[in-house]
Amino acid sequence: FTVALMFTVGCVLGVVAGFKGKLYDTVIMRITDAQLSIPMIILAIAILGVTRPTIPLIILVLGLSGWPLYARVSRSTAQMERNKEYIRGARVIGATDLRIMLLLIAPNILPPIAFVAILDVARMMIFESILGFLGLGIQPPTPSFGSIIADGRKYLINAWWIATSPGAFLAITLISINLVGAAFERARNSVYSGEV
Repeated sequence: FTVALMFTVGCVLGVVAGFKGKLYDTVIMRITDAQLSIPMIILAIAILGVTRPTIPLIILVLGLSGWPLYARVSRSTAQMERNKEYIRGARVIGATDLRIMLLLIAPNILPPIAFVAILDVARMMIFESILGFLGLGIQPPTPSFGSIIADGRKYLINAWWIATSPGAFLAITLISINLVGAAFERARNSVYSGEV
């Protein structure tokens, strides 16, 4: 859900900034730059440290602090697309800006941004594990890789597998997600280069 929230907020703002340009672009990109100046994990620790961490709050905090990357990628794609012939043709036949953004530009930003979203699933798992390790993530009795690793630290000398097993499973999960992302990118590149 975190990546879906980041994806939605970032893509909407990026497409509006890239397609509309001028004042929209300036304001949205300055907000994006300000958001990028604060590391996501530091912001999450600061907010979750003063509140009671719940699953919806963790999703909201990570989702609303990770949208700038999506905004930048979708903005650059929208800027490339806005002056193409098919966009001019849509304007000539009377299509509104909203219709052009939703039906013509949005489908073109999906392929490059889907790869970023797949990799962000792994990144959000790492961030949640960090928060769980620090006691700011998903609270017991709901299991979390980070909290299980933190609980296993006490037994590291006598029962090392309590802490290392969740760490190994987390690493395997992250590697698997990255391999899926790499396969998706290879498939996308072969389609665009004509090597199906």
